Amino acid sequence: MQYNETAIFSDLDGTLFDSSGKVNERNKSAIRRYIAEGGLFAIATGRCPANMQPYLVGVPYNAPSIVLNGGGIYDPATDSFLYTVFADRDALAAVLRFARANLPLVNLQVYTEQDILYVSPRETLNIPFWELHQTSCFVSIEEAERDDWFKALLFGTPEELAVVQRFLDESGLPERFDYVYATTDIVPNSRYIELLPKGSNKGTALNACRSLPEYAGRTLFGVGDYNNDRELLTEADIAAAPCNGHPDILRMSDLILCTNNEGAIGDLIDRIPSL
Repeated sequence: MQYNETAIFSDLDGTLFDSSGKVNERNKSAIRRYIAEGGLFAIATGRCPANMQPYLVGVPYNAPSIVLNGGGIYDPATDSFLYTVFADRDALAAVLRFARANLPLVNLQVYTEQDILYVSPRETLNIPFWELHQTSCFVSIEEAERDDWFKALLFGTPEELAVVQRFLDESGLPERFDYVYATTDIVPNSRYIELLPKGSNKGTALNACRSLPEYAGRTLFGVGDYNNDRELLTEADIAAAPCNGHPDILRMSDLILCTNNEGAIGDLIDRIPSL
């Protein structure tokens, strides 16, 4: 398979990024070679564009990319969204208000087109988690409701998130949105729940990308390591995962790569010519 016949959609945390949140030189050099030979390299992340750019210095990506867990398709060439799907803001706000009232130490975020909004008090800030989202500003839930929301995120201990889960089970609100548990090895022992637009995920966004002229006729690779990558891998022509991925993700993958710390994307690019 030739590089100019393919496109790669890569997750960031746990996949392109190593455990310190950086992109190693093997990945960087392989991506540069892949693009130079006609490949399209795109991102598929839960982050918003402003929050991923600082971590991708020196990492070229040359095609419309999936952001906000499928809530948007972002074009780096024009620095604009080609596609957006917003969440049911009222339903998400009800979950955040429950958490504010009952779980004061849980960190709460809202993602809009312009920023990441912290809607939990600054004094309860989890510093390592905030450092992953430094485009953030602090507002009330009421102030955040002035904007459309792509998604909301609740970060806390497993015990705190179990309380949120019970509320979700009893409230009926998940009929109005989707949600997924996620983690990142950049913040040790981290757990969070993402509240997302109903029926919107990285897989639906990948299928929307198929209609873009850039991707016409190409074999699409989806690469990811965790639960929020499941639909991406399902809808991709070829699914790949670093071997540090969740066991369920590894079972559904066509290709098992080396770990994210060893350069999983570089491993994939090296393998493509023999596929």
